[in-house]
Amino acid sequence: MARKKTEIKIEEKEAIEKTDKAEELQDEEALIEKPKEGLATELGEIKELEEEIVEEVKKKGAFEKEAWKPKTSLGIKVKNSEVSDIDYALDKRIKILEPEIVDALLPNLTVELLMVGQSKGKFGGGQKRVFKQTQKKTQEGNKPKFGTFAVVGNEDGYVGVGYGKSKETVPAREKAIRHAKINIIKIRRGCGNWRCGCNEPHTVPFKVSGKAGSVEITLLPAPKGTGLIVEKECQKILKLAGIRDVWSRTEGQTRSKLNLLYACFEALQKLMQFKINQKNEEILSIVEGSSKAIA
Repeated sequence: MARKKTEIKIEEKEAIEKTDKAEELQDEEALIEKPKEGLATELGEIKELEEEIVEEVKKKGAFEKEAWKPKTSLGIKVKNSEVSDIDYALDKRIKILEPEIVDALLPNLTVELLMVGQSKGKFGGGQKRVFKQTQKKTQEGNKPKFGTFAVVGNEDGYVGVGYGKSKETVPAREKAIRHAKINIIKIRRGCGNWRCGCNEPHTVPFKVSGKAGSVEITLLPAPKGTGLIVEKECQKILKLAGIRDVWSRTEGQTRSKLNLLYACFEALQKLMQFKINQKNEEILSIVEGSSKAIA
């Protein structure tokens, strides 16, 4: 009987120890879950703060006409609402020296950086990059610089390009965008291909060419639905200019990307240099600058 009593007591002790362990485990799990919940709430708050910061940065980066202090006579006229159309400056060939003028007169501009560089690596490097890196050898060591090529346009007859170079990437990007806005031009569009009779300004109205260095590019009018048959980075320039269909022919050392892009921009500039009769304008459906005819 004594043995049975001792065995029963041992079993009771084991059962009590098991229940105590189970309670301890439950308490530990509860303690683990609490910080998890706290971390989740903290992460949610951090995400909200990040979104607020992004919105504030966007607001700061947006153009504010009231806070702008113009330095040129054209800028003063734009701020005082005496000039409300960018064609006033482009038609009279007034040099734009402030990018804020373009921000005020063309608020719906889109900005895009072109792939003009290449990452470092063996056998010619790796993937294409937005920034082109160069370096200067000095006694103190290598001094690297970054260059980038920017394009701005409203996809409706206005486009500009600019190149910026600096010791860091962010100033180079800002400089390129600033130069692109200052160099903005308007172009002519039309329906210059004999196969197409849509009478919509979707392509270049006539054959035009541009040259930079050894690179020469020729843009030819194409029928509607052809697309942009041109190098990929030149496609971005033509797309932001509002051209949807074009054929092209290139000659020279086209691997020098900057010369190819400058040649393409020069070809677009030449669209405004030819004098056209009113009869031909009607036949080719030529439009200067923006147009509401594009679907």
